[in-house]
Amino acid sequence: MLLTMIGRYCLGENPEIATAGYIDVLARIGVSAHATRLTLSRMTERGLLERARRGRAAYFRASEMGLDVVRRQQQRTFHDTIETPHPEGAWTILCFTLPETHRKERHLLRRRLAWESFGLLRDGVWIAPGERDVSAILEQLPGAGADQHVEVFTGYPKFADVEGMISRTWQLSELAARHERFLRAWDVEAPVPEATDDLGRDLVLTSAWRQLLRETPRLPAEHLPPGWPAARCHELFHALHETYRPDADRIFAGILAEHRMS
Repeated sequence: MLLTMIGRYCLGENPEIATAGYIDVLARIGVSAHATRLTLSRMTERGLLERARRGRAAYFRASEMGLDVVRRQQQRTFHDTIETPHPEGAWTILCFTLPETHRKERHLLRRRLAWESFGLLRDGVWIAPGERDVSAILEQLPGAGADQHVEVFTGYPKFADVEGMISRTWQLSELAARHERFLRAWDVEAPVPEATDDLGRDLVLTSAWRQLLRETPRLPAEHLPPGWPAARCHELFHALHETYRPDADRIFAGILAEHRMS
């Protein structure tokens, strides 16, 4: 939720905000002051936030690492589409064999590939629809020389059963169920009843949508079962976000004016 807040409202200016400001925001979705303070401390320890003090008051803003994480999240959350990947019929194939000395990089690479809609075809071989630029993924690997163990190709399946390849790589029934859960939670008259206003509703909505994107790859619609729910989820998220956004922006502007470091 805090990363969602920073991405929505603080990405450009990155202001230093008092602890009380974060408490004010997260209280709108039922998060206690103690939990907010603990989260701020943990995010600072992980290098995502920076802490400054003025007297007894603590102020926080995103670090460069945190801003980098948020920028990537914002791109995927608000600017990606559900259009068929291009060029039509192409797939990106990424193969890697990272030794035990690169265990951290191996774990990070798997996480980043999953976030970027790659699926594990077989051990060490990941695929994603379309022609994908993976340079940003490889640049995030912390160890020197890890990219030397990675090979990337663009190819076209030499058989007609692309649906079978997709079903062997991704659990389609599970992916469909995740989309349906999002629809059941948000395609209702009064979603997220624990939120006290549109700022809270927008934060929960955006975080839920981001979680869905993290768990579900962008797959070509023509090779998916009829009635695949991704398009309905995409339309619902953007419609609700536009409904909540005006009041959410106004409410947060008031909180920022009260709690930012002058």
